[in-house]
Amino acid sequence: MVFWGSTAIAGCPEGQEPFNSCQIEGRNAEVFVCFDDQLATYQYGPIGGGPELFLSEPIAEVDYVPWNGIGRAINESVTFYNGEYSYQVGGGINRPFSEEEMKAGNFQFGWLEVAKNGEPIAQLECIPETVSYGWGGGIYDAKVAAGLEWDHRSWTLMHPLGTHSSGPILLQQTLNDVTESCLPAEEFSLGGIGMGVSLDTLGKFGTPEPTPARASGLQFDRITHIGMTVDTYKDRVVEIVATEAWAEMPSGITVGTTRGDVLQILGDTPIGQASSADRFELPLCRAPNEAFSKWRAFIDFGTNKRVESISFIDMAP
Repeated sequence: MVFWGSTAIAGCPEGQEPFNSCQIEGRNAEVFVCFDDQLATYQYGPIGGGPELFLSEPIAEVDYVPWNGIGRAINESVTFYNGEYSYQVGGGINRPFSEEEMKAGNFQFGWLEVAKNGEPIAQLECIPETVSYGWGGGIYDAKVAAGLEWDHRSWTLMHPLGTHSSGPILLQQTLNDVTESCLPAEEFSLGGIGMGVSLDTLGKFGTPEPTPARASGLQFDRITHIGMTVDTYKDRVVEIVATEAWAEMPSGITVGTTRGDVLQILGDTPIGQASSADRFELPLCRAPNEAFSKWRAFIDFGTNKRVESISFIDMAP
């Protein structure tokens, strides 16, 4: 939910409590991030005036990073997304370790980072004396109450083990003493369209149109349907790309699934790949008489740590 401009006075909406609020150094502006058991909200605008930008996210979905438990500074952050822009608000406390540090005060700090397509374009600091951040409970507890738990592998919150009835789906295969993770053939389907199926079965999705010849010299026909493209060659599906949530894999992985939930459904981190990677690449599990995996799946994550696109590609059409 997005609102631009308002005559209301900035502050937490009724019934919400602050995650962090502060005045921005060098600007006549303030930021508020507040929450309750249903919503997290973001407000930015002139001090004492109405918010110029108001954003809200369901508490279970808002991008939240808790303290990692390392170092003297306790800090957390929440990020809101508005199209190609993101707004990360953080708060923290520098723990004093001496009497001199205790007397110095100003333990709290905060920041606002604005990014476009994941690239920072503004890094703003809070005036320490105006920071309201206080560690403990807060958004973390609200997310746990919503049924989520923190996954240290993927650095995201996910649903508890056993929530996904289809998992785990990740298998292993070995060739020339090299073991790799792989997906079973039934997972190479999006929105009911499977790799290798006949063009004759896709009539309800639209009419195929020729595409420019590729570097290989091959020319595919393409069907475009609500955030999904389906490429065919010799009347068989050879490539599928989905960027909308309706096009699910049979296991339930879809655009918008958190990285943590993807790992939960897979059952493990793919061999040789990082749990926090921006992409998981998974081949089709080969038959015993096959020398290579013909299909490959690519699960790409956006800056919000959720699936941004899913692609299936025939490597030898």
